[in-house]
Amino acid sequence: MRTALRFTTICLACALLCHLPTPGLTAQQGDDQPRLTKIVALSRHGVRSPTQSAATLAQWSTRTWAQWPVPRGYLTPRGARLVTAMWEDMRGRMLNLGLLPDAVCPPPGKIFVRADTDQRTKATAKALLDGLCPDGSQSYAVSGQSPDPLFHPVQAGVQRFDPASVAASIIDNAGGDLDRLHEDNATALTHMQHLSAPLGSEMCARYNLPPTCGLTDLPNSVSVEADGSGAGLSGALATASGLAEIFLLEYAQWPDISAGWGQVDARVLREVLPVHTSVFNTVNRAPVVARLKGASLLSEMMAALEGTHRDQRCNVASVVVFVGHDTNIANVGALLGINWQLAGYPDNATPPGSTLLFELWEQGSTKEVRVRFFAQTPEALHAAFEEQRQPAAVLAAGPLLTDPARTHKATAAQVTAPPVVGEARFSLESFGKKVSKALQNAPLAPQEVPPLRLRADVEADSATATTAKTESSPPTTATR
Repeated sequence: MRTALRFTTICLACALLCHLPTPGLTAQQGDDQPRLTKIVALSRHGVRSPTQSAATLAQWSTRTWAQWPVPRGYLTPRGARLVTAMWEDMRGRMLNLGLLPDAVCPPPGKIFVRADTDQRTKATAKALLDGLCPDGSQSYAVSGQSPDPLFHPVQAGVQRFDPASVAASIIDNAGGDLDRLHEDNATALTHMQHLSAPLGSEMCARYNLPPTCGLTDLPNSVSVEADGSGAGLSGALATASGLAEIFLLEYAQWPDISAGWGQVDARVLREVLPVHTSVFNTVNRAPVVARLKGASLLSEMMAALEGTHRDQRCNVASVVVFVGHDTNIANVGALLGINWQLAGYPDNATPPGSTLLFELWEQGSTKEVRVRFFAQTPEALHAAFEEQRQPAAVLAAGPLLTDPARTHKATAAQVTAPPVVGEARFSLESFGKKVSKALQNAPLAPQEVPPLRLRADVEADSATATTAKTESSPPTTATR
């Protein structure tokens, strides 16, 4: 028995040590070998509860909706744990590549994180720092402005949508006609109708349809706020898109059971997710929308990469992370013409916790930017955490890990930038020109130097995500 236990302990220790950096790796890399010198990342927040009101959800479906363990739109405790597990894994990669020092926590200034002002983004910032810096000594910055113009320039008034040009851009991105987009997603829409029916009677009345109308009967249209503060779709496509994303969030929140009233397993999720991604990207990757909403973030990410940002913390840090939303990632990706494909998701999906990276590599006097995209697969988001004690030999080799088995690891997507063939890699000069072209004549939010959150505020930001029940009550049957 002792031999078996000793063997198990040694295996676990070896597994962990294999994920830690090789001593002297950086020293062995001479000028003839490319070195990773900086990462600037844009991350989506982790798994949250739905942002829609109970009244809206009741119109989408009269079935009994899942009861979430947190308020509307908040990061869940499990969502925080998934983010920490992903960034533990990302930290291992950064250690192995010599970007971060071989220490429990990098020294002050080595990592800089700025979050949007929502609870879910602030709590995500803390969760990812827990993965990068396990001793919990580092904080993150948050703007005093709400909404933060960096993440929401249109809502903050830095930009305004012109209804005609925005609507035309969205229609053009849909292939010239929303009917075509509807037809392209017809199978998924019908499937979504069967999964969620019946609609609330007010939903049908809103569109002057009979009380027994179905999801696929709802007419589609582009809707732009009169004051230019927002734009999107309405009708069948928009409703199905929202439902599909909620199914993904439920699938990630509750392991070992199906989402969508017990009907949406891994196979069904793969079938319905394309309608969400298709509709979401039709709006958020439309050129006019992407330019007005994404230019400020792209500009500041590039400034951080080049070391020219007004906030010196962005310039000196080896790892800079902006924590925002799926819309931010879609906007920046569209501006650069960057596309990604990750196993289990449609093209250009932005699942909870996903992150877009600009990596700066140096080889002698040559500098290269590699664009990467990482996320957890649907299987990783759905997997349960194994509650296990780590042997003393493992603890001595490094910090206590949230996910020692790496079940919830980050997976790299295939990233391309047509017409460039192969990986999205550019010289720093050509990448700078690409960014400058994307930003040409775009009004930008003024660069800001937001304060770091105090430790007490950090704990308050994430209180809901750490003190609420980890598992609440998902619907377990397909009852109406």
